[in-house]
Amino acid sequence: MASLLDISLLGHFSDIFVILFVFTAVYAILTLKAPFGSHKGLNAMLAFAISMMFIFSKDAVEIIKNTVPWYIIMLVALTMAYFVTISIGAEFTPELMKTMGTWVLVIGLIILVINIAMRLGQGAGPFLSNESIDYDSVVVGEGGDVGSTSYAQNFGATMFHPKVLAMLLVLIVCLFAVLLIGYWI
Repeated sequence: MASLLDISLLGHFSDIFVILFVFTAVYAILTLKAPFGSHKGLNAMLAFAISMMFIFSKDAVEIIKNTVPWYIIMLVALTMAYFVTISIGAEFTPELMKTMGTWVLVIGLIILVINIAMRLGQGAGPFLSNESIDYDSVVVGEGGDVGSTSYAQNFGATMFHPKVLAMLLVLIVCLFAVLLIGYWI
């Protein structure tokens, strides 16, 4: 039955949306930074060429499909925080507004790295593969089994292993020690 809210047809055009997104993003960056001057035609041609290269890599298309919604959620949340702040009569400090772009870029890069790792992580190294594992030869420690074919499970078991958590705690203590020693001297 047809419905007004049925958007399943848009799934067939998702690759076109990825190409349009890449074209728009690259064109905006080339226009903003102007590495080739103010030649709009050259910027458009380079953006079109880069967006067309995305067609040949299904992994790149899937990474963009998984990353863009998180960027949109982040930008909507920042916009809502800005509107709420203005509506109660307060303003962001100029220092915060200057560093906002840097924080958006850093968080965006973290989101991108996570999506790349989730898409390509299991086959990235020479010791990682999608082949089945002989579980008779795997020794399971108390921190979790990292011999599975799921990258997310392996990553989670590694990150929450007691030795890794202890190392992070020591690094954080060292960081604060260096910061405080530098502050008091």
